Order: sequence, then structure tokens, then C-alpha cells
Amino acid sequence: MADVRALGWDAVACPMLDITTFEPVAPGVFSAVLLTSANALPALRDWPRDRLVVAVGAQTAARVRQAGFVTVAAADGDARALAAFCRAQGITGADVLLASGEGYGVELARELGVQRVEVYAACKREALAAEAAQALRDGRVEAVLLYSGKTAEAFRNALGAEEVTALSAVRALCLSEAIAARLNPKEWRAVMWPDPLKQLGPAV
Repeated sequence: MADVRALGWDAVACPMLDITTFEPVAPGVFSAVLLTSANALPALRDWPRDRLVVAVGAQTAARVRQAGFVTVAAADGDARALAAFCRAQGITGADVLLASGEGYGVELARELGVQRVEVYAACKREALAAEAAQALRDGRVEAVLLYSGKTAEAFRNALGAEEVTALSAVRALCLSEAIAARLNPKEWRAVMWPDPLKQLGPAV
């Protein structure tokens, strides 16, 4: 929100997922942990701060460093990039842990041969925030920033007919191509990725 406002735009919060965190995970013998979302960070509460953490992208890595971890690496923003980074660096095998959301990361864990644990659940909301819905209906929305595929699906599912019609004047700015693939480009003015803030640009 602060970054959007710094570009000169009005920002409206419209959270589409409710996050429930599970119990923290013991560090055990794992040499590294992979994170596909900062929502997994509470699970690492008891981990030594010098243990290697590989984050899906730069923003998640920044959150990991803020939590006190000092050995942090970042991939380029999605699960495919994380898999490629880990293969290139040899961060694979049973002594690596993938901390993921409920139902997420199964293919990634299988591809890298790592262990996987579910540390949070993300449940879709069924309605937009009232301010966001009204802004859409009033034609005051230039862009919607989408940072996960599940968020994109929840947002679309929550729209009424009037709000769907309003999308024809709105850009969907997605963190990755995989998120953009969850949208119907015919409904939007444009569907763009990656780096939503860069795509948004300064307000004019």
C-alpha cells in the first residue's frame, strides 16, 4: 500500500485470503528451508537465524531478513524460478524442507526431492472489501495488483456482474505469468506481468 501511494496513486486494500498459521516446525537436521510465501515465516520461529532460507522472490527474502535470518537467497519470483535456482545451487534432497501452504508445493517438493510440510492455510474470501467494490462500480480503478494465483481466483469469483463489466477498463498487474494465467484476458483492459509496481508506474 505504501509503495503504491509513493507512486502517486490512491491505494485501496482488498484482501481476498484469510491466512491461518499452524504450529512452528522444529529445525531438526534440515540444512535449508524453501519458502514460497512469507506466510510460512511464523513456522520458522525456532530456527537458528544462520540456517539457509531460500525464498521464492526478493520481497519474500526481504521479509525473511527482517525476521532476523542472515543466510538468505532469493529466486526470481515464482515456483518455477525457485526450482531452477535450487537445482543450479544443489539445494535438493531429503535434508531440505519446503514450508508451504495447505495444498501447495506438492510438485515442487517432488521435483527437488525435498521434504514438505504444510504450515498455513489460505482460505478464499467470498466478497470484496466494500470500498474496493464501490471503486470498481464507480469506474475509479486503474489497476488491480495480484500477488498469488489463489488471490486472483478469489477476486474474480467475488465479482458481481457490474464489477465484471468494469474490468474492461482495468489493468491486472500480476507478480508472475502463472498468476496471469488464472485470468481471462478478454475481461480486462490488459493482463501484465511481472513486477506489478513497475507495470503500474507513476500516477499522471
